[in-house]
Amino acid sequence: MKKLLFIESNTTGTGMLAIQKARTLNVEPLFITNDPSRYKGLPRDCKVIVCDTNDIETLHHSIKKNVSQEQIAGITTTSEFYIHTVSLLAERFDLPGNPAIAVEAVRNKASVRSWLKDATHLYKPWFLTVDSLNQLREKKELLSFPCIVKPVDDSGSNRVVKCEKYEAVEKFVLSQLKIERNTRNQLAKRLVLLEEYVGGQEYSVEMFSFEGDHQLIGITEKTVGEGPYFVEMGHVFPAPDLSHEMRESIKVGALEVLNTMGWRNGPVHLEIKLKDHKMFVVEMNGRLAGGMIPELIRYSTSTDLLTQQIKIAIGQPPEINKFSSCFAGIRFFVPLTSGRVKVYSIQQQEEIKDVKINVEDGQFVEKAKNAYGRLGHIIATHTNSDALRSILRQTEIVTIKEEEGALQ
Repeated sequence: MKKLLFIESNTTGTGMLAIQKARTLNVEPLFITNDPSRYKGLPRDCKVIVCDTNDIETLHHSIKKNVSQEQIAGITTTSEFYIHTVSLLAERFDLPGNPAIAVEAVRNKASVRSWLKDATHLYKPWFLTVDSLNQLREKKELLSFPCIVKPVDDSGSNRVVKCEKYEAVEKFVLSQLKIERNTRNQLAKRLVLLEEYVGGQEYSVEMFSFEGDHQLIGITEKTVGEGPYFVEMGHVFPAPDLSHEMRESIKVGALEVLNTMGWRNGPVHLEIKLKDHKMFVVEMNGRLAGGMIPELIRYSTSTDLLTQQIKIAIGQPPEINKFSSCFAGIRFFVPLTSGRVKVYSIQQQEEIKDVKINVEDGQFVEKAKNAYGRLGHIIATHTNSDALRSILRQTEIVTIKEEEGALQ
C-alpha cells in the first residue's frame, strides 16, 4: 500500500481525523513531526517519524531514509505553517501540489497584496510594510485611519489589530517586531503589514483546485467581533442574504485571485468583504478553513472537504456536492472580558448537532484576543436561516460572572 505523508498537523481534531480518513482512500498515513506529544489523539497504529520539520534538508533526508519515492502517494498537511514545506517536498518528489513560489507568497500577507495589485476585479486597499520603528516613522504620513496592523506570517487572527491613531500603530508594530519565532518555533519574518481598514459584512469563500481547474464550493456568512481584535464569533453556511450580483462579484474575484497567485491544487480559504461592488480580500489561506467551517459544509451538503483534500494530495479529482439541504451554523463562546466561567447544561434539541466546552466551571479565563481564546462552540442546523440564528443566539452555555462581564 502506498503512503500519504503528513507533515505536522493543526492541533485540533481535524488533523488527527485526516490521518484516519487516509486509510479509507487506500493509502497508509505516515506522520512526520518534531514533537509527537503535541498531538492528542494521534492513532497508535500510525507510523511516526520524528525529525526537525522546520529544516527542509533534514526533513527531505528523513523521508528518503524511511520510504522510497515509489511508495509515496502524496504529501500534505493540515497546518498552515507547513504548506510551503509541503510544496517544496512535492516538487522534490515530483508529486501533486502547488508551485512553491506561489505557496511562499500565500504564506506572506504582504506578498499577496503585491501579487494582486494589478487585479481588475478586486477592490485594492492601500498597504505598506515596515521592518523597524524608524521605517514606520518615515512612512507615517502615508497612513490613514482607522487602519489594520498585522504580522505577515501568523495565523488565527493572531496579533491582527485595528488602530484608530498613530500611537496605537507604533505600539503594536514595536510589539510585533519583538517576536522572533512563531508557535511552531519557526523563524518569524519580523515584517509588519499596515493596510486600509475596510468595513462591512465579512464572508468566507471556500475554493478547491485540481490541476488548475478551480471550483467555488460555497460562501459562509461570518460574525466577527469589533476591533481592535477581530475574533470570529460565529458562522452560517451557506450565506443566507447574498444577492445574485454579490455572488457573481465574489465568484469572479475569487477566480482571479487563484489564477493570479498561480494556485493549482488543493483547498483555498478566502476571507473577504465587498467594497464598491468588488471583492476585497481580507486574507488568503492555502488550506481548508478553520472555525469548523468544513463541518458546517458537511452538515449542509454532505461533502467532506477533508477527504477531498486528501484525494487531491494523492492525485485524484475531488467529488463535491454543492447542493445545500439546510443551513448550518456555529456560535463560539468568546470571553469579551476576563473573569471566572460559569458553565450551564444545555437543553437538547434536534437541531443542535455538536457542543464543545473547553473550560471547567469556575475557571478563570482571559479576554479573547484571537481564535485561540475561544472557550468552545455549539453547532446547529435548520432549513430556515432566521430560525437557525435564533437557536444559536438563545443557547447560553457559558457565561462570566455578571460583575466581571459576559460572553456573547
